[in-house]
Amino acid sequence: MRTKLKYELQPIRVPSGWTITINNLYEVDLTPETAEWFSSSVLLGGARQTTGHCFDSRVEPEGDPSGEFVIEFLTIKYDNKGNPLKNSETLLGKFKTKNKMEFIKKIEDFMLEA
Repeated sequence: MRTKLKYELQPIRVPSGWTITINNLYEVDLTPETAEWFSSSVLLGGARQTTGHCFDSRVEPEGDPSGEFVIEFLTIKYDNKGNPLKNSETLLGKFKTKNKMEFIKKIEDFMLEA
């Protein structure tokens, strides 16, 4: 049996067609006392294979309580078997904020629009 974590996963609305590929984002604010919960190279990542849209997010500097939430929005190409093609990523944009709720809203909006 798994040990119960101190914090729950952060609720996020995920539209049809999207797959959350990485989820290390917990329902806790970024503070000096909780910084270790933000020390992952990717907090939340997702992809929509039908359109090639995807995103990765993190805190920069990693685990720094005074850092910013950063999201990179991309497209990626897939082969006919659904495997991502190497070096096919195209950066669509980058978003930075210190506000966690703004960070979550930006990800949700991107998934709805892509």
